Amino acid sequence: MEHYRSYRKYIRERFGRAVLTIPVNAGLSCPNRDGTKSVWGCSFCNNQSFSPVWDDKSSVIEQIERTISVVKKRFNAFIVYLQPFSNTYGPLSVLSPIYEAILTIPGVVGLAIGTRPDCFSEEKYEYFQDLAQRTYLSIEIGIQSAHDETLSLHGRGHSMEDFRQCIQSLSTRGISTIAHVMLGLPPETEQMMLTTACEIASLPLTGVKIHQLMIIRGTLMHTWYLQGKVECLTLERYAGLLSKFLSYLRPDQLIHRILADSTVEKGLVAPLWSAEKLKALQFLNIFMDKEGTLQGSQCRKNKIKNG
Repeated sequence: MEHYRSYRKYIRERFGRAVLTIPVNAGLSCPNRDGTKSVWGCSFCNNQSFSPVWDDKSSVIEQIERTISVVKKRFNAFIVYLQPFSNTYGPLSVLSPIYEAILTIPGVVGLAIGTRPDCFSEEKYEYFQDLAQRTYLSIEIGIQSAHDETLSLHGRGHSMEDFRQCIQSLSTRGISTIAHVMLGLPPETEQMMLTTACEIASLPLTGVKIHQLMIIRGTLMHTWYLQGKVECLTLERYAGLLSKFLSYLRPDQLIHRILADSTVEKGLVAPLWSAEKLKALQFLNIFMDKEGTLQGSQCRKNKIKNG
């Protein structure tokens, strides 16, 4: 039984072959770190923990060509993922040459751009509309929660309304959009997290990346964890939340990821099951088999009971 609509399967069907995603570091910054909005970043954020290219100082072209040289016998199609920090942050005169140079590399069939909802302008929207007509383009936007009180507590520096307006502006221009969501952020209840699922289902979002809260060394969240203010989800609890969350999404929305992973060497403090990705995925799939999890099964009801 397929419990959700897989992005990986969709991409293979769209291009008729296996497509490898290549993460790259474009050397861009973030308004939540460079002093524009904050210098501290989000409470949970440490790019070192989740991005394999967070400290790569070589050019984007060098990073891509290095990866292709290793995998060229197995793959001939690639989507380049601009991953660390906010990759629509900065003047278009700086950004567009990066994107355009990537598209000149043989075998590159698309771009995935990770960013925030407050790093756009009308000029950028118009440019991305043109870009989406020339290549496969998806723009991945962190939201984590649909609740402003949660966003404020964790130092996101933007509101849910900022996110809504951004998604509407991109989608009306035919651009695929992906929401990054985190389950387990304090002080959220199950009902709050499922309300986030309903909000995502109500927006013209193409896809969703779902992650569990991870405690990473050196973050503000780590400080709270040491003070006993944060409790991590067990794998069993996460499986239950994930199963329900999927059921409230629209059935057409592509699921790019159902959990995050890191390692102790990269700063992971808790939950340690996050370091065993394959084992965790197996557990989640077995759990969803038993529960009969089906993406979108609760979407039309679109109401969360209080409790």
